[in-house]
Amino acid sequence: MKKAVALSLALLASPISWAESLTIPMEFEFVALDGTKVQTSLFSHKDELELAPGERKIALQYKDLVPESVGDGHRRVSSSPFVITLNVDEGVDYALKADRRITDIKTAEAYAKAPKVVITASNGSQAQFSLQQTQSDESTIVDKLLGEQPTAPSAEEAALAATASGSAVAASSKASAPAEVKATEVKPAPAQGDDRAEEMLKYWWEQADAETRKAFMSWAVQQL
Repeated sequence: MKKAVALSLALLASPISWAESLTIPMEFEFVALDGTKVQTSLFSHKDELELAPGERKIALQYKDLVPESVGDGHRRVSSSPFVITLNVDEGVDYALKADRRITDIKTAEAYAKAPKVVITASNGSQAQFSLQQTQSDESTIVDKLLGEQPTAPSAEEAALAATASGSAVAASSKASAPAEVKATEVKPAPAQGDDRAEEMLKYWWEQADAETRKAFMSWAVQQL
């Protein structure tokens, strides 16, 4: 009996082992991990990803709804996916954030062309990671949803390929052109009677807030 009690107390006193993880703020989204698409919820932002110790390749994308300098409007700004190669230590959690404060359209668009991040480790050590850009065109996701033939790899396809093979494209020569920054302004609603799916889709996209857009993109990717 005494041995059983002693064993129970020892187990309670021993440290509990939790899975290692990476957390991100609202303006970032997980795209892929080691060649596998990250499953997300239609109604909530996935801000944490469990990681196994070792070298992990994580594809993310910057997406933000930034207040305009004039009026009460907002513009959506997003980057092409980028890949973080992170050396994950056992028992250590990590937190990622942008390397600067983004407060307006100008800084958001500049950041989206070449995202840079800071990763901190829960044990106080310096996180070992590298960042590479991928070539993709996010608009092809919407093209596919509308039944149109895409002309370039989608953001998801490029991210999956990069995290699977480690072939994220470094910025050089033609591939070094800055990533196209998506910026959308709110427009008037289509005229009554205009039932074209594309116009309606674009209209409701531009009216949606950041949370609704994130949820829609997660749903749209799962339909492809």
